[in-house]
Amino acid sequence: MSSKKTTITTAALDQIMAIVKDISHGNITLMTQNFRLIQIERNEKIRPYDLEKPVQKAESGHEVCNYQAARAGILEACRTLEYGQVVIVIKDGKIVQIDRTEKQRFPSLVGINGDGI
Repeated sequence: MSSKKTTITTAALDQIMAIVKDISHGNITLMTQNFRLIQIERNEKIRPYDLEKPVQKAESGHEVCNYQAARAGILEACRTLEYGQVVIVIKDGKIVQIDRTEKQRFPSLVGINGDGI
């Protein structure tokens, strides 16, 4: 395992947390390449019952998310990720899961016809 660490600026992390606070249901995908955060994707699910009630998350009865722990979890998931993605799953206004998918590159491997994998 590499000793390098993925670079996520404080501004990028603040933006990620702002998106987390704004989504009731959905996910945020963070993509890394060469130990750098290169893209943030937001996928929000809108449920019909959410449209019928006023948008007031503080009074909605949702359990309050521990944002400090969430920040630490996101940083830990990205920490040594050279190539891959981290998906933050949000349900009912809370982070319920963080998935980490790491891609391995093997430039020296060659297929049967001389092509790469």
